[in-house]
Amino acid sequence: MTAERLSLPEPLRRVLPAARWEPVTEGCSGAGVWRSQNYVVKVQGRGGLPVSTLLQERERLRWLRGRVPVPVVVGYEVTPTHEYLALTRLPGIPMSHPDATLHPERLTDLLARALRELHALPVRECPFNLSLPVTLRLARERVRAGAVDEADFDAERQGWRAADVLAELLRTRPEHEDIVVTHGDACLPNVILNGEYVEGFVDVGRAGLADRHADLALAWRSLTRNLGPEYAERFLDLYGRALVDQGKLAYYQLLDELF
Repeated sequence: MTAERLSLPEPLRRVLPAARWEPVTEGCSGAGVWRSQNYVVKVQGRGGLPVSTLLQERERLRWLRGRVPVPVVVGYEVTPTHEYLALTRLPGIPMSHPDATLHPERLTDLLARALRELHALPVRECPFNLSLPVTLRLARERVRAGAVDEADFDAERQGWRAADVLAELLRTRPEHEDIVVTHGDACLPNVILNGEYVEGFVDVGRAGLADRHADLALAWRSLTRNLGPEYAERFLDLYGRALVDQGKLAYYQLLDELF
């Protein structure tokens, strides 16, 4: 499906103004994403074992709204073959954009602050559970269904099988989880920067209660790749070294391979 061929269900055509839609290539979402000047539409095929559904993202966006900055849900529709989620477009650019990375110290500072604020939300109020008992069960289901892209594993795990990753996750599972409200996919493309401020989070379909290292590990890896290891370490310093477990950083990067 191209931007020119994006075909919206009738209920979404009624609520979205006519616009020229362009595809979005940055980001870590498994859905197809298109944007106009003021709106974003995500489209995802039904069936299989997606990492998260657009219905799950809609519910998380509604819960996060007013707690941390996220897009507003405009509409959600389902057809026999696809899900559609329409959102307002946050002004600004992803933290992975070349213009954002021109100021690496500021970017790193803002990311650490944004995640600290997210992780400070009251755990008792969050209805979404992504702790290890839930996540490892989902990982096992994905491995059994052959839904894991082994070719996309990090360089140090090229040649591994998904079953090898799962076995290592079960063998090295941490005894304790430091549960907070997490984004679930805290890589740089999923944080929108507007000038000197964080405008908001996007792609929150995996948000929920999990160990804080589920976010810290992916943010650390994303900063290493986009800016360099010195900024990844600066991020951990700014977030709070006393809260960081190096073993868990490795564990949650390993877990991400199965999603």
